[in-house]
Amino acid sequence: MNFVHLHLAINHSPLYATLFALFLLLIGMMKRNRSVATAGLVLAIVAAICAGATFFTGDQAADIIKDSPPIAGLEKDLIREHNLAANFALGASCITGLAAIVTLFVRRRWMEIVVLVLLLWSLSVVLRTALLGGRIHHPEVRAAARG
Repeated sequence: MNFVHLHLAINHSPLYATLFALFLLLIGMMKRNRSVATAGLVLAIVAAICAGATFFTGDQAADIIKDSPPIAGLEKDLIREHNLAANFALGASCITGLAAIVTLFVRRRWMEIVVLVLLLWSLSVVLRTALLGGRIHHPEVRAAARG
């Protein structure tokens, strides 16, 4: 197993972890259930860790793919745009994760609202990164995104 396989195996984890963190925190806040809200905050931290792992395996995977011979259906030119978006996604996820850590210790309702907004922002950034990553190898996504 190389970094390409590893990246492909874990690349959905930041997206789903962020999505589930958002919903858990939202439900916990709406129901005023501290345990569920805490689970959402912890999952926001896990999402940041997943984003880091995905980012670092993606850098290695990009190097391998760029040096390889042409692969049918794979657009190497799209890797750069995906990589730029991944830099931003890593930053957004880390900011959200750090805010979640602070919120776990301070436990103020307004801070939970801030983390909720940051999770929405992170989710939008991670979704865009995922779309750009999908375009690299999925021609059906390329066609749908252009038209």
